[in-house]
This record gives sequence, C-alpha cells and structure tokens, in this order.
Amino acid sequence: IGPIVSVYLQVWLAIEHITLSDTPDQLVWRWTASGIYSASSCYLATFQGSMTCFSWKLIWKNWAPPRVKFFHWLASQDRCWTADRLARRGLQHQPRCPLCDQAPETMRHLLLECPFARQTWHEIL
Repeated sequence: IGPIVSVYLQVWLAIEHITLSDTPDQLVWRWTASGIYSASSCYLATFQGSMTCFSWKLIWKNWAPPRVKFFHWLASQDRCWTADRLARRGLQHQPRCPLCDQAPETMRHLLLECPFARQTWHEIL
C-alpha cells in the first residue's frame, strides 16, 4: 500500500465514528463559565498555569532610593553589563573581575562571591 493510501486509511479510521448533525457550529470560549469571550478573560488566560512571584515587592516596595531599587531590579534580571554579558554579545571585556582578579566577572561574583563584596557585606551587616 502506498503512503497516500496508508494516510487515507488512518484518517478514515480516525473519523469513521464521528456523526455530523444539522445544528450550526457554536464557538465556546473555555476560559469563562458562560463560554463568551471577553478581553479580561483573555488577559487572565495569558497567565493560566503560571506561578505568582512576589519578589518584586522586595525590590520596589522598600525604603531604598530609586537608583538602588533600579540596580537591584537590573541585577535580578541579569541585565547589568558585566564581563559575562559583554562576552555573550561579542563585545570587548576583561576576562577576570577587576576587583579581585580571581574569577570571571558575573553578577553573582560581583555581589556575593568576590572577596571585596564579602568584606563589604561583612562591614554592612
């Protein structure tokens, strides 16, 4: 049996038990109880299955100055222009952290792992 006939037989077996009726088709929006589409239900459907994260409150709802909040937001999104980000874009960068010259410059290293950062956090805390 040729490939076209084989596909035809597979389709035939898949639909042979379907019965058509004379009633007109009806569109049902499954994201509302009424089945009627609304812009607000579409907006809520966009986030269906996603998890709510309130970490934004730690950044934006605190006493810090706006420039600190903005830097914290950029750092949490990995949007600061560190050497690893520059390398990903093919831009010139120093291969190691300019503060300690021990490891590649990443956000994690600059904020947590660098000996200078650790000393700073130790002094602050």
